[in-house]
Amino acid sequence: MEKPAAPRHPLPAGWFLQQGKQRVHVLFLHTAREWSGTARLFARAGRGISERGAKVTLLVAPDSNVHQAVSPRRDPGQARHTPIPEPFEIIPFSTDGFFYLAARRLKAIFRRWDADAVFVSTDREHLIAATACWMSGNGSVVRWTPAGRKLEMGISGRWAGRLTKTSYLFASDRDLRAAIVPKNAIESSVAEIGVDVSTYPPNGATAPAAERNTQASDPKQAELKYIVCVYDPTSRGRAATAIRTMSMLSPRHPNLRLMIVGPGSDDEDLRMQAAALRVLHLVSFLGERDDVISLMEDAYLGWVVAEADTGAYGILDLMALGIPTVASEDGIAERYIANGICGALYPPDDSASTAAAVAGMLTKDDVRETMGKAARTRVAREFPETATIEGFDRAANNARTKGRRQA
Repeated sequence: MEKPAAPRHPLPAGWFLQQGKQRVHVLFLHTAREWSGTARLFARAGRGISERGAKVTLLVAPDSNVHQAVSPRRDPGQARHTPIPEPFEIIPFSTDGFFYLAARRLKAIFRRWDADAVFVSTDREHLIAATACWMSGNGSVVRWTPAGRKLEMGISGRWAGRLTKTSYLFASDRDLRAAIVPKNAIESSVAEIGVDVSTYPPNGATAPAAERNTQASDPKQAELKYIVCVYDPTSRGRAATAIRTMSMLSPRHPNLRLMIVGPGSDDEDLRMQAAALRVLHLVSFLGERDDVISLMEDAYLGWVVAEADTGAYGILDLMALGIPTVASEDGIAERYIANGICGALYPPDDSASTAAAVAGMLTKDDVRETMGKAARTRVAREFPETATIEGFDRAANNARTKGRRQA
């Protein structure tokens, strides 16, 4: 009896190869050294496109946190939720110095420049990629705008758009409508950020491990409730709101603890803020961690103060785990959190209203569990990772087929 053939992901209609080429070649250029939602997005999108048959190369800053995060590890379960399988190629690439020299180095990496599309997210990346494409006479650029951000292009970005045909990619239709896209751009498109819910344990309907520990000698320690706060370097003001909220809740909820995690979350100014409010012993400043998902699994509530792609992934991770999430209503959270159904949105810079919203979720376990289940269901239905991969796949195809240079 013959074994059934393994399922394959067919190439989308329009993936027309150049003469003599075996596969489409897509590059992802990411120059930031710190791990972020954009780095994770590029890694996940690259993985998905490679599984569809394209050749994918991810260029990252050498010896950076991003390089360490995306590099293959012995135990994929301990990675930053971004396992990178073969034939995904990771190349450490420095963009230091004059942009033209960086572009020449980029072109020289490959024996023959055959890149069909290069994904970037900043002006400098855009200029380097566009210059490399211009020098080789082949390839187009796809510029990603992080979730909830406006497309902001300086002189170098506008010049890059003139140098090489560029497609613009956004995280939502709303971001696309709000953008001012250059007139000479290739058709713009959308790639909704999503996650694969099946890779997350459904812990939302179960009390966190710290709360279930009834064997502790101190009863107070057995009932600790942790709030995991996802932070990025741009969200210091929102993190201060979370700390002020802790100071308001601590008298009635002495077992409540706040863990702030993410790049820059161990900042001394945040510690001083907590010390001034006399809650330094209730707040943990964890900095950048490899085990963020594990921390979230034991959270009683989630709190996302980060913005852009980091904030989007923080919200989706918590919701996929079945953890009700709190976030400001003036950020990207409005796109993902249904207020009162799978989490709570609070007015910006209003600690009193925020404390009331969080207190209501702390005192009603049945409401918290219902919200957690609704959150997981919403992510699976409306924000699947397949939509992300399809969006990047479509953008690369548009850039390659519609960005051909006229003779």
